Amino acid sequence: MNGDLMRPAWTLPATPLLCLVLAVSTPVLAASREEVALAPSASPVRVDVEVDPIAYALGGYSVHAGITWRRLRLDLGAFALDIPHWLDGNEGFKTSFDGYGVKLQYFLLGEQHGGFMGVDMGVNRLLVRRDGTELAARPNQLSVGLNAGWRFDVVAGFYVTPWVGLSCDLAARDVTLGDRIYTRNTWTVFPTVHLGYRFR
Repeated sequence: MNGDLMRPAWTLPATPLLCLVLAVSTPVLAASREEVALAPSASPVRVDVEVDPIAYALGGYSVHAGITWRRLRLDLGAFALDIPHWLDGNEGFKTSFDGYGVKLQYFLLGEQHGGFMGVDMGVNRLLVRRDGTELAARPNQLSVGLNAGWRFDVVAGFYVTPWVGLSCDLAARDVTLGDRIYTRNTWTVFPTVHLGYRFR
């Protein structure tokens, strides 16, 4: 029997056409599958900026940059302020600090609005000066803590965030200047408010 008659018909002139169809359709189908796979998780990373007006009122500064994704927010901040006597509890000393910190926060009710809770860590330089003298010390602080607050959306990306933090100074040691001792607190409760803008 003739071998050509036993050969399948689709292997003759149709083969180049089939190869062309497969070559064109394969990347198109792959791209469509990729788009379908990416669509449900389309939640872009966004950025916000915040300032703390209380820090500026106390002779310092506080500026923060936030990187957000869905309900998570990573905060990178730099800050400084003069600590008032009524908050410090050490009479006869002037105290200030500056430092850097990082926070990781999770919004409980929705994406970047409403209530949130978080953890934080900071590295600060404390400046302790004794009144009426040239005596001063500059110990370091390493703190870890918890924070919680509420973000109120205002308009066009602007928002207000009152929050409170509880921090533990892992390097707390009393400071002796002359015959006076400055007592450093291991635990600190810090309420404040941030004004922010979220880029779209």
